[in-house]
Amino acid sequence: MAFSAPASRSELAEINITPLVDVMLVLLVIFMVTAPVLSRPIETLLPQPVPHPVKPVETLNDLVLRVGLSGTYTLDDRPLTLAELRAQLEDARITDPRTVLHVEAAEGADYQQLVSALAQAEASGIDNIVMRY
Repeated sequence: MAFSAPASRSELAEINITPLVDVMLVLLVIFMVTAPVLSRPIETLLPQPVPHPVKPVETLNDLVLRVGLSGTYTLDDRPLTLAELRAQLEDARITDPRTVLHVEAAEGADYQQLVSALAQAEASGIDNIVMRY
């Protein structure tokens, strides 16, 4: 198989950049016209928050449950087991249905221990649970 060379070497592939320059100039003009329109501030009136005085609901029982690092539970500074915790929370709910349980966990506490305590609180029927950090 023989390949023949082109008859004339004077034909070179060249890219015509004139249409490219035309398109770029049109885009430049479009951006120059739209840039000032986009940079104007928009005059709006945003709603402002109105402070409402919050009146805390007074309850007989505000309980604080702490979950310790080693998985210990303390309810109002009294150490409890998980079963005792549920009984104490049920008694508190029966005494006052508006009982609020504040739950705190130590920084390195086991997540499963916290979930178990919350499950016991839910099973005891306490509706108001506040998580503290």
